[in-house]
Amino acid sequence: MSTASPSASEEARYPHGSAGYRRVVGAVFLAGFAVFLVMYDTQGLLPQIGSGLDAGEAATGWTVAATTLGMALGMVPLSTVGLRRGLFHRMLVFLVLSGVIGLACALMPTLVALIGARFLQGLAISLVPASALALIGERIAPEAITSATGVYLAGNTVGGLCSRLLPGVLAEFASWRWAMGVMALLCLACGLGVALLRPRQGSAIPAAGAASSDGSGAMLRTLRAARASLEIPGVLAACVIGAALMAAFNSAYTVVGFRLQGPELGLGPAAANAVFLLYLLGTVTSARAGRIVGRIGLLPALLLSAAVVAAGYWIALPSHVVWVVLGLGVMTGLFFLGHSSASATVARLAPSSARSTASAIYLSAYYVGATVGSALGATGYEHRGWVATALLGTLYAAIAAIAALLGSRAMRRRREVGAARGVRD
Repeated sequence: MSTASPSASEEARYPHGSAGYRRVVGAVFLAGFAVFLVMYDTQGLLPQIGSGLDAGEAATGWTVAATTLGMALGMVPLSTVGLRRGLFHRMLVFLVLSGVIGLACALMPTLVALIGARFLQGLAISLVPASALALIGERIAPEAITSATGVYLAGNTVGGLCSRLLPGVLAEFASWRWAMGVMALLCLACGLGVALLRPRQGSAIPAAGAASSDGSGAMLRTLRAARASLEIPGVLAACVIGAALMAAFNSAYTVVGFRLQGPELGLGPAAANAVFLLYLLGTVTSARAGRIVGRIGLLPALLLSAAVVAAGYWIALPSHVVWVVLGLGVMTGLFFLGHSSASATVARLAPSSARSTASAIYLSAYYVGATVGSALGATGYEHRGWVATALLGTLYAAIAAIAALLGSRAMRRRREVGAARGVRD
């Protein structure tokens, strides 16, 4: 009597602590770091870019928004690109491409050209996070997915911190063009690290459903995968939660620089940029998200995240640097708990044949939230100050909490219906 051998995809599911797990997690950490390293690298250079290209604050701000917009628009339509070679290969190729475009950004002669290049860079890096999260769902054992996702998001946190701090430091000694060039080279170095960490076993396994990724058939498969994913209430709810929490989070960090450097608090640029060190709190909560969720449960973790994100705005309301830092600190730590939990939920609940598309949908929603939060937050701050931004942030957090409650209820009903059908059968 012969025993069926496990499939290649089953063999490639690495348990926590295994050599394959460490290589995959190390690779997605570097990918997550590199994505955020280049995504926000103009945010700390906006005054220098504006001065060098003779542009105002609103116009130069699009060097950040264009990249985020490119990511949001590219996630789902491009989710089938390169799947024939596998998720790891696709993640590596587009990570390197984003670094090459970053070098080109440093050479752009006009603001319009720079914004256009940043948009293309956003399209390129849009495939990296979706590939990384889908890779976790495909290669990591189910019980270790949340922990692996937390490590990836910790890379996001460190990359986001370096993206905002390093360019400003570099600009003290050279022009903004040199600063952007160095950031692009760091991105390419991360690409080399990802290539070296490629798992030796099962590394050529293509993504599920990637037998053919050409023509209209690929788009139809993407649409079917999107429908299959969004029919799962937990996946849809997680997308709404991610978008709403990111809207609240990005809104705060978009306007806090204006507040810290304005007449209300009067800090200099270097001191104001130091607030981004609070991102390190996100590294801690991202890496421990799986442990926290395992201890208190998914729904309580999401509700706690939404509540503290909203509270952070109001803690930061008094006109004193200590309160601003404290408010942003608690907001940052608990935002990454919610984001880690929501993104891990998508990877866990999505059908195996639709994980790449499901991750793309989640991240597309996430960056739509980033764009909306940034734009509306800045508008509110310009007209009514921090109170208006706080009201908007509280609204976004409330949306996240409601989505968590409704998603949990819908998933419970779905399980009850499935159990009842199983009993009848």
